[in-house]
Amino acid sequence: EAVDVVDYTKIPHQMNAAFDQLDVFNSLRPTKVAAGETWTKTEQKGLLSKPTTGPLDQEQQRAERNKAFDLLDALSRSGSLPLIGCSIHVMVAATHCFDRDLMMTLVRDNVDPIARAERSDLIMAMTLFGTNNAAELVQPTALPRVARRCPELVDA
Repeated sequence: EAVDVVDYTKIPHQMNAAFDQLDVFNSLRPTKVAAGETWTKTEQKGLLSKPTTGPLDQEQQRAERNKAFDLLDALSRSGSLPLIGCSIHVMVAATHCFDRDLMMTLVRDNVDPIARAERSDLIMAMTLFGTNNAAELVQPTALPRVARRCPELVDA
């Protein structure tokens, strides 16, 4: 049985390429998300015991991360077995930058910041869903507005 494999490590590069190609206002910037230094762990020692919560320092974080990867490695037999019916959560972040603050963008530049942010959202969604046509991602009732604001993102 053929299994589609997605290389999630390529998403940031695909996003940057889409930003360069489609973001005519040059307002999208890649963003690194870093976890805080101290994490909080909630665990149950046994099935019927009450959950306990406590902080994890950096060494404990490393140990917990290693345990999680060891478990994943064991379940997948070092990647030789596909993990079917599983879900993975991947967070991708970008920052939309305006040249001025909100009021100056609205009043002085006469620019609708919501339209610009929506355009940025569409560029990211088109990249993640692998389409060149925003019409595939937009509800039919919103399509005329999106086509008017972002005609180059919607194929005619």
